[in-house]
Amino acid sequence: MESTNYLEEFRQGNYRAFDAFYEKTRRAVYFTALGILKDASLAETVTQDTYIAFLQNVDSTRDFPDVQAYLIKTARNKSINCYHAQKKVLLGEEHFETVGVEDTHDDGTVEAILGLLPRQDEREIVVYHVLLGYKFREVAHFMNIPLGTILWKYQKAMKQLRKEVSTLL
Repeated sequence: MESTNYLEEFRQGNYRAFDAFYEKTRRAVYFTALGILKDASLAETVTQDTYIAFLQNVDSTRDFPDVQAYLIKTARNKSINCYHAQKKVLLGEEHFETVGVEDTHDDGTVEAILGLLPRQDEREIVVYHVLLGYKFREVAHFMNIPLGTILWKYQKAMKQLRKEVSTLL
């Protein structure tokens, strides 16, 4: 069943349809946040915030042909806002270190690998393409970046990951 069909059933009062929609889309939303924030607990918070905002505006989503793309863009924007807020808090407390990777989470390996990439946009591209399986064209659409730039940054990120992983072995 397509995402929009789940939502139509949900709007008609079938709350189990939202559960199915959530299960279908939660991974993409979570990894979008994780790719930006590199922190599992913050990514979970952003995921919850994304779905809360979505539920509050569920009727206005009829205008969007691809609801999953809407969720991903919302998660991306909320993650960027959270990242900047965290950065201000850390600087305000005069701690000049970034939010660390928590290896205690089930996705600790993913977080550790993403932590090897210093640039947020490269992490996002890798998450969208490798973990979530989106085509580069779709990644370019989500991030509002030209396709050529996406391809270039992906190649650069993969080269960096190969280099970092080879030094660890």
